[in-house]
Amino acid sequence: MALGGGSIRGEHHNAVMFNLEPRVNLYEFSDKSSLSVGSSLGVGPTGPNDFRTKNKKRKLINLPEIGYMVNMPVTLNYTFGNGATPRAYKYMGYSIGVGYAWHAASRRIDAGPGVDTTTIHANGLICDAKINFPVGNSSWSLHASYMFNFAKMNPDINAINSISLQYTFGYHIHKPDGRRYKDREYYRELARQKREEKKKKQDLFYETKRKKKTQ
Repeated sequence: MALGGGSIRGEHHNAVMFNLEPRVNLYEFSDKSSLSVGSSLGVGPTGPNDFRTKNKKRKLINLPEIGYMVNMPVTLNYTFGNGATPRAYKYMGYSIGVGYAWHAASRRIDAGPGVDTTTIHANGLICDAKINFPVGNSSWSLHASYMFNFAKMNPDINAINSISLQYTFGYHIHKPDGRRYKDREYYRELARQKREEKKKKQDLFYETKRKKKTQ
């Protein structure tokens, strides 16, 4: 499960997006790679943008006219490294996916042949990608997507793309013992302990040898 925010836009359309992404791993190839299905559900305001070039309403007080935006993709993703499973314990991770998406929003635009001037209803193939990275002991993602619009209701919108920053719940960089995966300090400490054990064995060997000589 991930929670985040960003922006989404198309021709004569843009909006702020708050998204919630439930995800289920269908198959785990290992602790560091998985195949999953998920949906980055997004909602938000379209803002006061007026894309009309004529017939704009003139007001003494220009109050913002906030519209709506709803985005619902369903994708199949392959993830490697950070974010693949809760047991990955990797610094960086990457994900690519493909699926289908539905998008609805409001807008204001000049009238044209077959163009809906107030409403957007789009759907089509969507491709997305993620870069997963650590912030402290937590996993974050930079998520980008591109949807090809197959609907004919808004012929001026060929595609809709988005970018967002997300926090993933339950995924950590540190192992449960508090050590980071392949942490340099961990291996330095391990090497120091091995040197001390080796020195103790050498001291015990020479002490035993010395006692035998004195007997």
